[in-house]
Formats: sequence, C-alpha cells, structure tokens
Amino acid sequence: MVEETAFAREVVPLAGTLPEPCQRDIDVLRRFVRRTASQAMAPADVVSPADFREVFLTGATGFVGRFVLGDLLRSSEDLLVHCLVRADDPEHGLARLQKAMQAAGTWEPAFASRIRPVPGDITVARFGVNETGFQALCRRVDAVYHFAAELGLSSSYASLLKVNTFSISSVLELCLRERFKHLFFASTMGVFPEYFCVFANEFRDSRINHQAQPDPVHMKRLFPLGMLGYPWSKLVTEQVLLLAQRTGMPLAIFRLPQTSVASTGMTQMNDVFVRLASAVADVQMIPQGFTKQRGSEAVDTLSRVCTAISLNPRRRFTIYHCCDPAPVFHDLEPADLGFYWPVVTYTEFKRVCQGRGERSPLHNHWSILDHLARYWFSDSRAVRDIPVCDHAIREDCPEPISWPGTIAMLTKSGDWIRRQPGWPYRIPQGRLDFDSLVDRAGCLAERAGVPFEQTYPEWLRDGLEHLVQALDAPQARLLESRRGLAIYGLNHFLRNNAALASERQRFPEIVQEAVMRPVFIVGINRSGTTFLHRLMARDPRFRTLRFYEMVFPTLDSDQYAGMAGTPEDPRRARVEDLIDASGAAGTFAGIHPIDKDEPEEDLPLLGMSFSSWLPTVQYHLPDYARWLDAASFRQAYLQHRRTIQHYVWQCRRRGMAPGQWLFKMPFHLMELEALINAYPDALFIQTHRDPAQVMGSWNSLVERIRSATIEPRSSVQTGEEQLAFMSGMLNRGVQFRMAWPEIEDRWVDVDYADLVRDPVSAVRGIYERFDWMLDRDAEDEMNAWLVRQAERRRRETRHSYHLEDYGLDRQKVRAAFSAYLDFMGA
Repeated sequence: MVEETAFAREVVPLAGTLPEPCQRDIDVLRRFVRRTASQAMAPADVVSPADFREVFLTGATGFVGRFVLGDLLRSSEDLLVHCLVRADDPEHGLARLQKAMQAAGTWEPAFASRIRPVPGDITVARFGVNETGFQALCRRVDAVYHFAAELGLSSSYASLLKVNTFSISSVLELCLRERFKHLFFASTMGVFPEYFCVFANEFRDSRINHQAQPDPVHMKRLFPLGMLGYPWSKLVTEQVLLLAQRTGMPLAIFRLPQTSVASTGMTQMNDVFVRLASAVADVQMIPQGFTKQRGSEAVDTLSRVCTAISLNPRRRFTIYHCCDPAPVFHDLEPADLGFYWPVVTYTEFKRVCQGRGERSPLHNHWSILDHLARYWFSDSRAVRDIPVCDHAIREDCPEPISWPGTIAMLTKSGDWIRRQPGWPYRIPQGRLDFDSLVDRAGCLAERAGVPFEQTYPEWLRDGLEHLVQALDAPQARLLESRRGLAIYGLNHFLRNNAALASERQRFPEIVQEAVMRPVFIVGINRSGTTFLHRLMARDPRFRTLRFYEMVFPTLDSDQYAGMAGTPEDPRRARVEDLIDASGAAGTFAGIHPIDKDEPEEDLPLLGMSFSSWLPTVQYHLPDYARWLDAASFRQAYLQHRRTIQHYVWQCRRRGMAPGQWLFKMPFHLMELEALINAYPDALFIQTHRDPAQVMGSWNSLVERIRSATIEPRSSVQTGEEQLAFMSGMLNRGVQFRMAWPEIEDRWVDVDYADLVRDPVSAVRGIYERFDWMLDRDAEDEMNAWLVRQAERRRRETRHSYHLEDYGLDRQKVRAAFSAYLDFMGA
C-alpha cells in the first residue's frame, strides 16, 4: 500500500502535443476564460458544499444525469436544482425530467417542487436563456454539474465539437460571473487509450495513476479524429477547465468509466457493448475473445459516488477516476448461463452479423469494431483487476463505495430487458439441457486436467439428469427470469467438482486427512438449528464453514496461507454477488439472516452431488423428489466427506488446527444411514419444536422462496406437499434412531423452548452430555453474539404466518407427525 502522502493533489501536466484542431480549440477557449475572468467583478467567497442551496445541472435527462438529479434532491430537502432541458416551456421540461427519472426508477413526487426546469440548449450561447434569466442564475446557483454530452463513440471530433467542447463556454461563464461556483464535470476514462483498449496487447502492463493525464502519442495512434472524436472532445474540455481552475474556480473532473446498466437492471440499449452482446445473442455465435465481464460499473453507483464527493466540503483532489479497480471476478462464459454457442473468429462473426443487414444490433458500428477488434477481442489482456488508481474517490467520497458484481448486474439487466415491451433486440433463453451440461463438464475436466469419469461418475450424472429433467418439465413452472440462475447453479457445481478434483490430483495427501467425531445439528426446520449452529460456532474448538467457503470450496493453492479467511478473500465478494443476483437477502429477511461470514447449512456440499433435497424446496419438482426418495445417498455423503478432507488440508495450509467439525442441516434426517456410513463416529444434536408451531412458519418460508423461482401455486397445495415432506423427514429420523440404539449415546436432544429461553444453558447441557469443556472466553463470545442478534432482531420486520392459510390445523399436523411425537414422548 502506497502511503497517503505519496498521492499529490496536483494534476500531472499533459505531455506531448495535441492534434492541430484540438490545440486550436483549446487556445480559443482559453482566451474566453481569461477574458471572462478578467471582466468579472471581485468574486465573492465560494460557497461551501455544505451550504449549497441551489445548483445547476446539465444532461438531467441523460443516462447518468437522471440519477445525479435524484441523488442531489435526496441529499437535502432544502436543495433546489435548476435543470437545463430541451423543452417548449418549464411545464414541458418538468414532464420530460419526470419521465426520464421514472424510467430509471428514481422519481419521487416530492421532487417536483424543488426542480426548476430551464428550457434551453447546451449548444447556444448562455444556453439560449435571456440576459435577465442568465444573470439571475449567476447570482443564485452555488455549483454547476455539467453532465450533458453527445456519446457517439464512432463520431468525428468535428461533429461533437458543438455539444461536447464549445458548450463549456456557457458553463464557464455561469461559473465565473458574479461569484465563483463549483464546477463538477463529467469526463470519461476513455481519454486513456489503455482503458479504451481494455488493457490488451501492448497495454497489458499499463497502469493509470492518480491525477494522471493520457499520452497524446497513443491517443493520436489509436483515436483518429475522423472516427473516434469523443475522447478528444473530453480531453480538450478538461484542459480548458484546468486553466479556469487556476483563476480560483473550484473544479472536480469525474472521469466516468464505460457504463450501460444500473444496479436496478435499467440498460442503455444504444451502448456499443450492449449492442455487441445483443449481436452475439442474435447470431448465436461468440467471437473469439468476447467476454461478458467487461467492466461496466453501475450508473447509479457512479452517480452516488460523484454526488457524495461533490457535497464533501473537505474534498481535496481535482480528477477522480470513478472506476472499480477490483471488480468481482467469476470465470464466467455464456455456456454458464445456458448459451451453448460456438466460438468463431471475429471475421466469421462479422460476416454473419452483416448478413442480418439493418436487423443486426451492430449495423453501422463496424468501423469502430474493426478498428479496435484486436484489443476488444484479444486473449492478451488484464482479466481480473483493472489497473486504475482509485485513491481520489476512496479518499474524498465520504460514504462507503459498494460496486455491484457481474452476475447481479447481468441478472438484473436481463430481468429489466424482459420487462421492456419495446426492446429492439433478440432476448435469448438459456437452455436446460442434460447433454449440453455433460459436454460442458467434459470441457471443464479437460481444462482442469482431471479424468472425466472420476470427476463426474455415473451416479453423479444420473442425479444431474433427473434434476435437469425435473426443472425443465412444465409442472416445475420455472420463472423465465430464474432460468439463467438455475442453469448457472448447475454449471457452478460442475465447476466446483472439477476444481476439487484438480486440487486432489495435485495434492494426493488430501485423501489421507482425518475427520474425527464431526457434530451434526439436525432437527425439523424452524426449530432453532441455525441459531444453535451459529451460537456454538463462537467456540474456537469447532471448525465451521462460512457461507463463502461452502459456495466456493477452493482457491489457488498459494492463496490459502495469506488470503483465505481474510477480508481480501475473493470468495467473499463472489458470494455477495450471488446473494445480490438471487435476491436471497430480501427473500429471507426476517426469517433466516443471510450472511457470507456466518456458518451455513451443508446444502452446497450435497448440491455438488446433484443428490440434494434443496431443489425440491426451491422449486416444485415432484418427479425429482420421488427419484430422491428411492435413490441411495451413500455416494453423495462419501463425496461430502471427501470435500471436507479438502477443508482440513486447507486449514493446514493456513497453519491452523482443523478443530472438530460442526455441521448443520435438517435434511440430514432424510439420509442418516448414508451419513453414518461416511462418518461412522458422528455425533448428533437434534432440536425439537411442536410441529404445529413449525409448519406455519415453514410453509411461509417455502412460499417466499418459491415466489422468486416459480409460477404461484395455491397455499393449500403447498401445505399438503410440505406436510408430507416434513413429517416424512422426521419420521424417517425416528426410524433410524430406533434401528440404531447402539449409538443413542451419541445423540443429544434440545427443546426449542429451552434453547430460546436460555441459550447458553442449553449449550452447557450439550457440552456436559459430550464431556466437552466450555471455557470462559468461548462463553463470553457466545453472550456477545447473542447481544448482537437481539439488536438485529429488534430492527427486523417480524415473520408472520398462520397455519390455517395452508389448509392445515393442529390435529392434521399432529396426525402426520404421530410417529415422531410418540418417539419423543417416550
């Protein structure tokens, strides 16, 4: 980490000469700045951002500007925003602004009273506002946000001159007359050829430093004025503004990255990279080197960052590289989402697209693609971190910066696009296809250098086939918006199997690792299993798997010692991305807190075997449930153990003692014989709660989960299905315990009421039964965790449900659970 004192506040001077037209325009505008500044009266004190009362915004109906307008209005209930807008009158202007914000999902009715539409034109002197009106603006506004621009990437410099460059004269006159105003200017990271060329080929080792300027030599080589004028138009304006800053005008230049999507999913259909992805879907071919992970920061996040910096009275820097230098990286390919399209050369891709004529999303865009194809479709580029210094935004943004992840952005963009009746491009549908998934598994095994049959044995493929058939069956009623995530989940498990097989092949000692006396918390869902699991996990005697470890079980072997389990562990950000994409945090709010850093159920471990009861809860899959009911889970649990051996070995790589394993999953009750075969010395903690109290809560949770995955079913149907499933699970657990009396001393039973009334006393009882020592430090950690949980629960909206909503009553529930109730009564 570079020391903060090494970061200068001054902007690095531009080195080298600009093209003659650009230099000529800079000279003209510099003379304007000097003349305007010299004619101004002695300027009054600049208003602190903390005291802004009225500001002026250009580009308010644009893709970025509409979000900036919303963020400014939300920043203070007293702030007025004057918006330059092409309109016949203020009423028409307000209607255009409202429509733009509604499309972005940022409109609030209360905003109308604090928006001051200014009908005008950015290309006309003083915006076309009469002298009286312009003079009033000069007196009233405290800051100017200049976000208006023409974004034609393949446009010439001359064609962009009026909007992007010479319009700055009216902006500067507004900022320099009467009193100096803060100027916040939206520029582009595209002034850097290395960024525009995605750090490929000769730019692979390049880096964009703090307060840096682009290299005009590279710009002239790669940005012909007649084709790629946009970066030049922004660079010329930057140079003029840096001169104006020296007169005393406060300035911030926001260099914005390529952005085409909001975190809500709103997508800019005319963005060249959106067009490119749409063209791939249109011809169902992938040009070699194409990636869906090209950096595209969320526009609403960018807006919040720029607005927060602009309102920070202690901001220190001039140029802000508004980028995410470490985007969440997934080794993601179209096939992971069910798009099994061939990879072809760029030439072949172009030929087929051009055959589509005007119907192709890339029609009229081939000049820029041809010019940059060797970079945009290059396999030689920085594929993970983006080498851009973001020190200025991290220092001057007073709020935490959280960039949405790749999968969340793709998922939400797809959902948003499907809701647009006028979307002009083909919307692809991922395929749930067993044969394609097996081919995919073969590719993954080949890349990992592992034998296919050992990595994906026949029993595992059998489970995959039954699951795919069930998901694709009409009775599953799978929502189209969830198809991509469902396919991604299957591919993710295939990837994990290949990664584990590769790690095991490279480090054969893994299979010798011991897993001694693991503890399994079981019990009907909604009986406190998660609460007990996380409470006991405070004791360092136990080793539990955090959510991110279970979802992504491997790292590069050299990362375990220094990175695994730290805040820099890349798996944590990947899981956050998946949680965001799936909407799981909202789905489980008030019922089951989702936390990447907390222990979770063993669901992903058994999910990798495609022999797991979880899909029958997520979706309505009666055929798959019947197959699971008749299938053997022996191999699935042996794979579970092999996976845990990896985690034991990883602990040793980190210099940690593995500890005693503590697992939790109610569904283990369905397959206890397979579990005890894999873990002959296992210990069990079973929680108990009156099933009549459980079933209302459980059915409510199932309905909430399925509301995001399948077309709705009646609550009564759900109630009947889940009553049979839950009672069958507990009754099967009873059958096991009665058939294995010789290991009954390895079970401890915990009543839910006792657990909730005095959690630590319940834990002490468990420890006494198993002859464990509960030391004072562990007990203190448990009590501290209980305090945090109580505070979290006070902030939550409580989960409400009624058993009768699901066609059930206490008598029907107790009859279904009679075997379990008789066993516990005895």
